[in-house]
Amino acid sequence: MLGPPDPGTSLEQLFEESRDAVFIADPGQDRILDANAAASRLLGYTREEFKVTPISRIHPHELPRMREFLDGALRDGINWTIEMACRTKSGTFLPTEIELLALNIGNRVYVISLVRDRSEHRG
Repeated sequence: MLGPPDPGTSLEQLFEESRDAVFIADPGQDRILDANAAASRLLGYTREEFKVTPISRIHPHELPRMREFLDGALRDGINWTIEMACRTKSGTFLPTEIELLALNIGNRVYVISLVRDRSEHRG
């Protein structure tokens, strides 16, 4: 079992060293604000490319479902988990499981997403 992080561990270290792909996004602006190294490995974009790649490019066929997902997370104030395909930089679609936390800060919605590859779980 993991204990609490060392007192000297920063949030940035936790973000960077997560084995899960982690995204911080502004869905109202269709923008990814930041992504960790695991996100780069998962989808093939560099960190800088993520910052200029719209969320809608990664989820082109599931935007209405994503909006419903966000609305539910905001309304209920809990984390939601959903299976959804993500388009990689190469254009292939990768089945993923996304755990999403939506935060309302200063009249804007921000999203923290943990994304896991689910392709090995397909039958």
